[in-house]
Amino acid sequence: MNKIKIMKASVAKWERILAGKGADGGVLDCPPCRIYYLLVCIGCPIAEYTGKKFCRGTPYPRWYWHHVNDHEELRRRVYCPLCRQYATEMRDFMIQVLEDLENRQGRRQPDSLSDP
Repeated sequence: MNKIKIMKASVAKWERILAGKGADGGVLDCPPCRIYYLLVCIGCPIAEYTGKKFCRGTPYPRWYWHHVNDHEELRRRVYCPLCRQYATEMRDFMIQVLEDLENRQGRRQPDSLSDP
């Protein structure tokens, strides 16, 4: 499975949420969770980046608990300025994970110009 594509889909999910065109369904619509959640996050690019399972060490718990405690909505969307802040933090964190994957992949690929 291409982890870079998965993380690009994660960034797109949070972009849609910030644009008011999407909602967060947690593990049901998280691109990495669709693949890795049932594997207890083994191989998940987010878990590999943080060293923790189930999105611990990410901005996600703040986003989730803010909705549970302040909005009591099943659909987690941007309802207030704090929602926007937390969604932006999640989007930016997904970009960090994506960039880390891209950098690591770039270091592993040989430079084709140096090959005879």
